[in-house]
Amino acid sequence: MPRASHFIQYPPFPEDAVVADIPRLSLTKLLENDALESEQLFRACRETGFFLLDLTGSRVGENMLDDAENIFGLSQKILGLEQEELGKFPFKPKLSLYGHKRIGEMKMEDGSPDNIEIYGLGQDDMLGTSAPRPNPEVILANRKVFQDIFHDAYGIICHLLSHLDRHLSLASGTFASLCPQDKPSQTMLRMLRSPPQKIGSHRTSLIGHTDLGSMTMLFNVVGGLQLLPAKSENVDENWVYIRPEPGCAVINLGDAMVQWSGGILRSNIHRVATPPGQQAGYPRYSLAYLLRPEASASMRRLEGGGVIPQLADGEQEDGLCAQDWERMRTAQIVAGNSLPKSKGGQKLRVEESKREKQMQELK
Repeated sequence: MPRASHFIQYPPFPEDAVVADIPRLSLTKLLENDALESEQLFRACRETGFFLLDLTGSRVGENMLDDAENIFGLSQKILGLEQEELGKFPFKPKLSLYGHKRIGEMKMEDGSPDNIEIYGLGQDDMLGTSAPRPNPEVILANRKVFQDIFHDAYGIICHLLSHLDRHLSLASGTFASLCPQDKPSQTMLRMLRSPPQKIGSHRTSLIGHTDLGSMTMLFNVVGGLQLLPAKSENVDENWVYIRPEPGCAVINLGDAMVQWSGGILRSNIHRVATPPGQQAGYPRYSLAYLLRPEASASMRRLEGGGVIPQLADGEQEDGLCAQDWERMRTAQIVAGNSLPKSKGGQKLRVEESKREKQMQELK
């Protein structure tokens, strides 16, 4: 999240709110390839698919915090524009996920309207991989600021992916090579805003979902992000908040990582709900950098190293490229044929072998 100076502008996150048990990892230690920190990262990516990344203490991380604070200020200007102006850049989900999505434009599980406003900005647009898209003047005038956050977030996530390469016995740079920044993709930055709500009320603002892509980096100050713990029934009382922490980003894995890892890595269902306590009475702004695969990347599970399981007898893969796979998944979700649920988190075969050996020793 942004630094502490942003947090003091809002009421504190309530101490009695039920929060998710996710680790707080140090980017500085990961940049130093600290073995224990790397192991904790791998465990988090298998068990919950979520963790906090402390960005303080390194030049790379501090630059990222600067980027987030700059974009927070710009997002308030962008989402504060008149609706007539924002309407010139409409969100068209069947064609593109970029542009402005009005509150109520999507539906919740019960058919009620959502309660979140979004402006989506494409990496291809900002970095010149594609032809420029129409955007409000405030974005065009600050193109360099948006380019900085795309570059810096990508660099950090590539380093996180390099740790997963090692733990899955893949060649160095395998995951990053599937998401190159200089090739067309659906990688994007989303600026989100939920309006103030009645203190003590509760509603879902953004429907429970998993991310389709590779990895997401999220910044917010006011609470509201929730996840559903593993093996929990999807009912309101089982959802838990992720507490925003100054100087940290929330990192979560997307469905592409589950696909490539043969189900070892986890993509966890999450949603946005009414902020807890007194924070409910304030608007909630957040930024989400969503890294997605290169459009032509293969979505077949990766091979090599012996950690990722091979296809079972009779099991087949469709061999789609990322662009077609994303379209297929999106169509399934829109049609209601793919209800949101967590994916992946399978036990490693080496763990199963150890357990079998222990059982044998007990006999």
